[in-house]
Amino acid sequence: MMIRGKQQNLSIYNKMKGTYYKLPLEFESLTAKKDADRISLDTSISQHIFLLATTSFGECKFDEAYGTEIWELDFDLLKTDNSLKDFISGALKKSIRLHEKRLHLEEVEISIRDYNIGTAGKNRMKKRVEIGIKGTILETNHPFVFRNHFFVGPLSY
Repeated sequence: MMIRGKQQNLSIYNKMKGTYYKLPLEFESLTAKKDADRISLDTSISQHIFLLATTSFGECKFDEAYGTEIWELDFDLLKTDNSLKDFISGALKKSIRLHEKRLHLEEVEISIRDYNIGTAGKNRMKKRVEIGIKGTILETNHPFVFRNHFFVGPLSY
């Protein structure tokens, strides 16, 4: 009986292998017993990289090392843009190599610029961190390119 249960679990795993789901999951659809939206391998890797980049250490309770140390310096306004670029690039490389096994990482490019996210009459300056990642998807041997951005720094005036 136990062996049969393991075989059934393995069968379910094999059916799901290579199936990737859109994040965030739409729990309303799941509770209505609808299938979750599926995505391509490329999109799954992109989602995972962005999740790694925007997750701080300790947020993921099952793996305290999941994420990056980028968010440790969200309020460190004394760093120069060049030192921030080096720090973020190193943190991303380390995290991607550790957690994204579907990708052979080749290059991480970071650019940083000041960005006003305020409204008329009130400036709110943040640093916009633009990420460019190049690599090769191991399963398909196809090139992979990722581009996205996020903001750091609470500077307001």
